[in-house]
Amino acid sequence: MINARFTEESVLRFPLFFFFVILSLFLGCTETQPAGTPVAKVNDRVLTVEMIRANAGTSQTLTQNDIQQYAKRWVTNELLYQEAQKRGLDGSDAIQQKLIEAQKQLSIAELLEQEVYSSAMNDIGTADVAAYFQNHSEEFTLHETLIRLSVVIFNEFEPANEFRTAVLSGADWDATIGLYRNDAAKGLMSYSDSIFYNKSSLYPQELWKVAGALGMSEISFPIKTSVGQIVLRSLGQFKEGTVAPLQYVEVEIRNRLAMERRQKRYQQFLSELRAKHTVTMMFAGSDSTRGIE
Repeated sequence: MINARFTEESVLRFPLFFFFVILSLFLGCTETQPAGTPVAKVNDRVLTVEMIRANAGTSQTLTQNDIQQYAKRWVTNELLYQEAQKRGLDGSDAIQQKLIEAQKQLSIAELLEQEVYSSAMNDIGTADVAAYFQNHSEEFTLHETLIRLSVVIFNEFEPANEFRTAVLSGADWDATIGLYRNDAAKGLMSYSDSIFYNKSSLYPQELWKVAGALGMSEISFPIKTSVGQIVLRSLGQFKEGTVAPLQYVEVEIRNRLAMERRQKRYQQFLSELRAKHTVTMMFAGSDSTRGIE
């Protein structure tokens, strides 16, 4: 559902969306009927499905309920905004100053997106992650045991057992999964590969006991559960107190590296800007050649 409240971080990361939101509040909807499928109207102002989708962003899939909730909030805002317009509040000096400040902050956010944020994550390679992991391995000690598993769920015992027998007889695991996926009659309901589980995340609990008894690459017998017959393949166990596997902490490492690079690039970018401009601080004891840190 589209959130009615916007955090400062959201503004910084998605500045264009909030620019259009603020611009629409400033200008209102035009009196000309907008193109598209209308979903709400207040006097001569119309909201369309296309306007909602444009404001939500192309990466977000909207349900009918999302559209309805957005429309309800839009109607409320329009009622309040049109009343404010009637009273002349939209043209007041205070509102104009707030719009200028909002445009300023959104412009800054867009600049930082281009110069600082967008490249930080993309520039992190596999070698960077591996090097960070090696140099900070003591920070990734496990506080609980993990088991890495491939999990296959069948609707009945027979297809689950046939699958297990085929793999134990020498059939390639991935190739056999592909065959079963392509044949609905074989009863494969779902498949997840190379997932890390702890005791609380592997449900139902009897699966943890079975998984813990498996050696590397061993395959379990079909386990009857409320969701179906489950076959497990162990891809390794990692005991509490040992260093976590790299694959388990890779996302965290990438986030750390991205944050470090953003901070470094931010300071570098500010230095570049200071070198191009004259900055004077008007208070005692200040360094007139530098800005406030």
